[in-house]
Amino acid sequence: MISDSQKIQIAKSFAKLHQTPFAAWTPEEDYPSDDDRYLAVYDNLIHGVYGDCYGLNAEYDEDDNLIQEATEFEVAVEGFESKAEKPEVFFFEITSESTGIGKFIEEHGRHGDW
Repeated sequence: MISDSQKIQIAKSFAKLHQTPFAAWTPEEDYPSDDDRYLAVYDNLIHGVYGDCYGLNAEYDEDDNLIQEATEFEVAVEGFESKAEKPEVFFFEITSESTGIGKFIEEHGRHGDW
């Protein structure tokens, strides 16, 4: 599971590439904090609102069934949106953080050796 702090960092990095001020990205909503606004930007990013979000390292079997979800993603940033005034590719990686139960299972085995 990805943490909110990781989502916020990804959204901040994505926002830094753009000319448009961050507050203008979600003007229709009144967020209690900037963190909540960044979480909304992350959700929009991962769902393709700002352009196609490609999972780079997803694995599929020969029948195109998903075997492993992607953890590395990229989104194209158009030149007119970019601070650099040229097209850029925003790359980000999602790393999961172990939960308490996940650590317990890892330490004691997946088959009930506890």
